[in-house]
Amino acid sequence: MTPSERLTLKRPKRLLSIDGGGIRGLIAIEILIKIEDILCRPDSRWRCLADYFDFIGGTSTGSILTAGLAMGLSARELRDFYVRLGPRVFQKRWLWGQLWSKYNPEPLERQLQYLLGDITLGSDQLRTLLMIVAKNINTGTPWFFVNSPRNKFFEENSRIPLWHLVRASSAAPTFFPPHRITLPDGRRLDFIDGGVSMFNNPSFQLFLEATIPEYSAGWDTGIDKILLISIGTGFKQNKIARDKAQNYTLIHWANYIVKVLMDDANVQQNLLMKLISHTPKPRWMDYEMDDADMPTTNDVEQLQVNAPKSNFPSTRSMDARAIAFATKMLTYHRYTISFTRKRFDELGLPRDIDLDRVSEIDCVDQIEALCRIGQAVAREQVSASDFKGFLHRDE
Repeated sequence: MTPSERLTLKRPKRLLSIDGGGIRGLIAIEILIKIEDILCRPDSRWRCLADYFDFIGGTSTGSILTAGLAMGLSARELRDFYVRLGPRVFQKRWLWGQLWSKYNPEPLERQLQYLLGDITLGSDQLRTLLMIVAKNINTGTPWFFVNSPRNKFFEENSRIPLWHLVRASSAAPTFFPPHRITLPDGRRLDFIDGGVSMFNNPSFQLFLEATIPEYSAGWDTGIDKILLISIGTGFKQNKIARDKAQNYTLIHWANYIVKVLMDDANVQQNLLMKLISHTPKPRWMDYEMDDADMPTTNDVEQLQVNAPKSNFPSTRSMDARAIAFATKMLTYHRYTISFTRKRFDELGLPRDIDLDRVSEIDCVDQIEALCRIGQAVAREQVSASDFKGFLHRDE
């Protein structure tokens, strides 16, 4: 099915959002493998996740996975790619080169071109709708590259090679230099990682792209009409001991700020999704929110229950909880892991896994540990029941 054909489907819609997080994308991949095993069995009508999901969105490492999945690659193929990708891409420059960025972007660019070839954003070789998030540093705004012909920027962006957009979305400051894209009209614009914005977790923006008519698709909302699966790459509170913070250099703070922005973006997006979504299994998202000292799902739902019925003049006779439920616009599942000893113990992960090291976005020496973490999260959080009510045939 082409991206254009997805726009006119009448059945409930299925969305997939993938966070940024560097090589920690392996955690997301292991979760995708579990989803693939549920949905893409030999007797299934779906041969790959691009056949099932109607709209896939990603930021940074999530944009790599988004592009690969949209091409029809399997999650296992992407895992093999990442295992090869990490050691080749995250090789430190000589000291002089590190004044500009920690890593040389050329190996990453070669690998992305190998994976994505010359496919453009508007290509019919893509099997589903996709959204890639990058930040335009010339305008100071996030840009959302979407392959829907209804998107107002589609004509302008459709001829851009997909690998350029993914490279732009992956240009994490201090790790890789900005990436320049030349638009068809001749403008040359510079981009950095979309995670250096509110959209390292792009779930809310993906929902908007799918539902607001002026954006891309204009699909109907409702808990039985839209399923959004959101996959994280791990979350860790970035704490600095008081005796260390006073001695931090500009280099220390640059690295700290990049990580904090990405993690804070995840928290903010999850809070937004709590407000608008029906979350059948909120426990996993609440772990992430608890660690950030943010309201849990129960806290948010209680606010909605306590809202005066006068706020809902057409439903004054309804029970308060029914009103809160009726205002939900989609069904939302969030799969992720907080990097804490308590959570690792609950998952039965080895105690020799270094919590600080696996939280780094360039921890290529931890590939095996990241895969084990992702597998444990998938076993704990992903189940076939998550997709119940969203297994319709295309029509």
